[in-house]
Amino acid sequence: MKARRRTLVLLSSLLVLLLSVLFFFYIRADIWFYIEDTLRLYPAPSIEKTNVTEGEEWTLEELEKKENVTVSTALMLVNSTHPLPDGYEAEITDYNGAKMHPLMVQPYISLRDRVEKDTRVRIYVSSDFRTREEQEEIIAESEEGTAAPLGCSEHEAGLALDVYAPYFAGGEFLRSPAGRAVNRLCSQHGFIIRYPRGKEDITGIAYEPWHLRYVGIPHAEIMTEAGLVLEEYLALLTPEQWFAHGDCLILRTSQTDVLLPSGWKSCELSPDNTGYTVITLKMS
Repeated sequence: MKARRRTLVLLSSLLVLLLSVLFFFYIRADIWFYIEDTLRLYPAPSIEKTNVTEGEEWTLEELEKKENVTVSTALMLVNSTHPLPDGYEAEITDYNGAKMHPLMVQPYISLRDRVEKDTRVRIYVSSDFRTREEQEEIIAESEEGTAAPLGCSEHEAGLALDVYAPYFAGGEFLRSPAGRAVNRLCSQHGFIIRYPRGKEDITGIAYEPWHLRYVGIPHAEIMTEAGLVLEEYLALLTPEQWFAHGDCLILRTSQTDVLLPSGWKSCELSPDNTGYTVITLKMS
């Protein structure tokens, strides 16, 4: 009987421990999110080298004038070694009081609405476009090394949004189901988590799961799937080499004259602030 009682006590203790662990991860799902993120194995980037040998010659100036061509700064690299170009003026529009690049508005709305549908929690913008003067104020009020130098912030470029869920902002963002949903889903809407965990030595910025950077489709999907930050992604795009991803063709070029394949449906041109322009063609 004593042996049986000890067995029951042991099983009961193990059950209580298991339930306690499950309850802990239920109320602190962000911890499990961190664990999954740390242990995730990333596949090779889902782009393949390809060649374009036939088509039509275009100059970038000619392309910019076509109706089905968008010129944007979506893939512009902005960091401490690549500050905003002299005289740069961000293209900004206002959405419900949030200031952002026009190309970001619909993707942000679709991400926000999808997160709310999945979690019943709405996200909001806490920080958007910043003027030079506003960035100066943030630098002055921040601890040394925690704010991007003047001219080196994506907020000054109008390409970044800091978001939050009610009662869960900044470092607490992932404690909200909405925060975790933003991190899982944002790439499907053209955004990346610009400063992910484990890439601080490349980005120069600490982990910020609330900082969204717009890069567009398919670039956000490629980067997120392979665990790449923008610096790594641009380095991956060998200059003057075409890459294929799904129904898209991608070229990073320093040339002003390019050979494009016939039959493309739309095109996006994005100078990357490193001396190249990224051409993204949608073929269907």
